[in-house]
Amino acid sequence: MASTGGHQVEGHKGDVLALRASRRPEPSALKVFWRTFLKILVRLRYLGLAGYGLEWLLEAVHSSHRLHKLLGFVNTPRVHLIAITLVLAGHIAEHVHQEEENHHQEAHLASLQAEIEKRRAASPVRLHSAPCL
Repeated sequence: MASTGGHQVEGHKGDVLALRASRRPEPSALKVFWRTFLKILVRLRYLGLAGYGLEWLLEAVHSSHRLHKLLGFVNTPRVHLIAITLVLAGHIAEHVHQEEENHHQEAHLASLQAEIEKRRAASPVRLHSAPCL
């Protein structure tokens, strides 16, 4: 079997008619972008805490004259928008993480159920069951 680029040639002496793809087709750039974006969100699921901390700091600047003089440059609409964005991104990341955990649990449960069924099929059939009390 010879190799040509992304394909493998099968057959006698490099028969060109027997070409087949050796791997899946490349995913689109948009699909790769969203997959990468979701992976980053999952890794940053605690981002909402940073947003809540920033919002707390912004509110503290409003309530304390000393903090207002010290951190007055933080009290801008742009920083407020960043804080809200962090909170929303944290919530979305936590939701995606929860969905991923649910899929893992469902797969694990299905494998456990298959194992139970396999053991039931392998065990001898009981004609009499123990009496229930």
